[in-house]
Amino acid sequence: MTTARSPDNQAGTQSTLRHQKRRAARESRPAPPAGEPDFRRVFEAGPAPYLLLSPEFTIVAVNDAYLRATATVREVIVGRNIFDVFPDNPNDPDANGVANLRASLMRVRQSGAPDTMAVQKYDIPIAGMPGGFEQRHWSPINTPVFDAEGALTHILHRVEDVTAIVQARAMTVRMESELLAQAQHVRQSQQFADLFQQAPTFMAMLSGPEHRVDLLNQGFLRLTGHRDVVGRSVAECFGGSAGRAYVALLDEVYRSGRPLAASSALYAVQAVAGGATEERYIDFVFQPIRTPEGMVKGIFVEGVDVTERVQANTRRDALIRLTDALRDLRTPEDIAYTAARVLGETLGVSRVGYGAFDAQTGTLRVERDWRAPGIASLAGSLNLGDFGDYVEDMKLGRVVIIDDAAKDPRTAAAAAALRAHDAAAFVNIPLTEQGRLMSILFVNSAQPRGWSPEDCALMREVAERARTTTERLASMLALRDSEAKFRTIADAMPQMVWSTLPDGYHDYYNQQWYEYTGVPAGSTDGEGWNDVFHPEDQQRAWNAWHNSLATGETYEIQYRLRHRSGEYRWVLGRALPIRDETGRIVRWMGTCTDIHTQKLAEDALREAAQRKDEFLAMLAHELRNPLAPISTAAQLLRVWHADEKARTMASEIIVRQVRHMTELVDDLLDVSRVTRGLVELHMTTLDLKQIVNSAIEQALPLIESRRHALEVRTPPQRAHVLTLDVDDSHAHIAIADNGNGIAATLLPDIFDLFIQGERSPDRTQGGLGLGLALVRSLTALHGGSATAESAGEGRGSTFTITLPLADGDAPCSDAPPQHVPGAASHGLRIMLVDDNIDGATSLAALLGAQGHTVSVAEDAEMALSDPALEKVQAFILDIGLPGMDGYALARHLRGRPAIASALMIALTGYGQPADRMLSSAAGFDHHFVKPVDVEALTRALDGFGG
Repeated sequence: MTTARSPDNQAGTQSTLRHQKRRAARESRPAPPAGEPDFRRVFEAGPAPYLLLSPEFTIVAVNDAYLRATATVREVIVGRNIFDVFPDNPNDPDANGVANLRASLMRVRQSGAPDTMAVQKYDIPIAGMPGGFEQRHWSPINTPVFDAEGALTHILHRVEDVTAIVQARAMTVRMESELLAQAQHVRQSQQFADLFQQAPTFMAMLSGPEHRVDLLNQGFLRLTGHRDVVGRSVAECFGGSAGRAYVALLDEVYRSGRPLAASSALYAVQAVAGGATEERYIDFVFQPIRTPEGMVKGIFVEGVDVTERVQANTRRDALIRLTDALRDLRTPEDIAYTAARVLGETLGVSRVGYGAFDAQTGTLRVERDWRAPGIASLAGSLNLGDFGDYVEDMKLGRVVIIDDAAKDPRTAAAAAALRAHDAAAFVNIPLTEQGRLMSILFVNSAQPRGWSPEDCALMREVAERARTTTERLASMLALRDSEAKFRTIADAMPQMVWSTLPDGYHDYYNQQWYEYTGVPAGSTDGEGWNDVFHPEDQQRAWNAWHNSLATGETYEIQYRLRHRSGEYRWVLGRALPIRDETGRIVRWMGTCTDIHTQKLAEDALREAAQRKDEFLAMLAHELRNPLAPISTAAQLLRVWHADEKARTMASEIIVRQVRHMTELVDDLLDVSRVTRGLVELHMTTLDLKQIVNSAIEQALPLIESRRHALEVRTPPQRAHVLTLDVDDSHAHIAIADNGNGIAATLLPDIFDLFIQGERSPDRTQGGLGLGLALVRSLTALHGGSATAESAGEGRGSTFTITLPLADGDAPCSDAPPQHVPGAASHGLRIMLVDDNIDGATSLAALLGAQGHTVSVAEDAEMALSDPALEKVQAFILDIGLPGMDGYALARHLRGRPAIASALMIALTGYGQPADRMLSSAAGFDHHFVKPVDVEALTRALDGFGG
């Protein structure tokens, strides 16, 4: 069973077979002999115009013939897409040259075979005339070029400029058609004769195989020297080798019946009978004239004077040659001589050169000039006053043009001297600087000559290009000297110095860069610099650099740079744009400064400041917590009708919380002195069991609120802490848990000031960062020690205090203070949610004493499960609740329709503006900071209508 192949598959298979055959042919081909020619030079010197294209149609190489044919410059077109360089003429709606050429190139690329195109009308841009196009016709052939493996590497694009032939053919057809039409209608009338004679082209009608002249116009008479040749054969009219060649061409047209064109043929034309002859370039077309039966009976000859076009092309080619020649010159003298040579050869003059003008003496100093064969040099000094009266014109910047020295009044008196110097006609172009005549470009002709405007334009263009090249060379040499000085200075600087081109391409680093980074010289040119940055800083540095390139803003950034030791060190990178007089950025200059030490110090200060801010925030929280129950208890004591039990409870609350706050304040006041070992100890003997029990009592509410299991193990006997030297017996207090544990990175610093783990809004999750620092310092002052152990995060912690024991006993004592507020204007059902039991119960007692009905919940779960929740008229919520915090609880309560309009009061230890914004966003009506201002709270409750 066979499978039919699609045409595409068959084409692909055939293309592959062709490639394989080509590869085999190349592999079997003998090696080229030694001394193989330079094919690039052969390519560039070829007479036919060629382009070498990449498979993507980018111009890779171009020969001189193509540059001349298209009036382009190699540096301008190489590296660009052919269709960008040669677009369609936008003024021609029927232009299809781009589409046809693209289709041909695509066929070559797909088939791997040459493609010969029909003659194409493909206009080319006119150099120096934006938007201008010159009508041209081309005969193109596109040929594939393969590598040793048969893969397409290039496409050779060869063209032949057939514009003259096409235009002449079109003109011939048109003229013949017009003439034949006229002849048919006018029957060889005088009107036809006048039309024929007045035609601007050269025309003649020849008959028979001997090419006898039947008819010719005035234009053709100029070619014959105004001789009467009607009735004579061409062979009789034109003798010599040129005549024989002319006859041979006519014979071929008569024999084959095909038209033939001769392009840019040089003829001596006599414009006026008996006058001087002038060589002109003529395009000829020989068109066969047929009988009604189709037999050739004669030839119609038409010619067009294309001298101006040929001369324009010659001038254009001269400028191309000049550009190529000036490219590699390195002295002003060579530049001047080369410009003179190209100009002299193009114009066919006797001498061209440059001279330096001395305004004081009026002399011209010539070092070297170009001369035609047999012409003497003007090297040396010449007094221009000896050759005419025109120096003042040149001082004013005017070009001096002399067609005939003997006839021009400025030079008539010196005509003999000028002829003796082969300068019967000349053009002097002044070259000025800041209004002063500095030098002169002189062009001499040994014979009188009418200098055309095009000749003078070419002279000015050559002079300008030579001047520009000389200035560019001087700038380049000055820049080279300046760069050498710059490198010397940059290498002497302690900083790393670098520079880039306007597009950001790094092209220079000083020696300090390579010594600091340890990278090989040149390895960070271009975009390689980003590789020596720390991976985390690369994208940031890259984005900042591209922003500066796009906006011209100063580049300034801190990043980590890999030191030669392998360490990443912080540096400050900074770059400024260097602009020319027009404001255009011509270069970027940058430096890198090592700021590693300063950066680490800044980071340490920043971390210390952050710890300080966290410490102050937590301090405010910790101070407000004991103040809240104290204030509430004090207000409770003010209520005159409070019973004795309530008074006793309030008193005990105040005593405990005042003691806690006093200890907290004492800790804050003594922390610096304690950590520096400057504290004075008041020596006394204490019962360690009582201290432990007191600590347990203080921590018990928090322990119970977290539903922790506390196990206390103490010896039956009393244990005393001694403040003096002791013997070998010690007391060990160990506190162990199975909670969050301590990260290995935090454990070594756990006893340092302000050191804390992650902190949450719940105050139980963080402290002031003072406690452990005080523990270690105080135990050390008592001759003991403090240690911490943890197996890691989530694996619990153990803190152990070791203190020396002492003999003896000493009792301890405590004492409390007291206070009272008034009744509420109307009683409300209030729910108070706070995990601080003392604070919650004391505030509940106070509100109850004022006439409110108060329920207390320790957390959000307990509050939401209260059966009387939907009867509550006002909620007082702590923010730092365990589990669901106060913000979330408030939003949840607002979402219940029955209590959505209840009064919502936040009561918290956090009172920053951001905290108040968060509480407002959560739906709270009021935000009070612990300890609560009872009077303000009372006003808020009284102002609520229920």
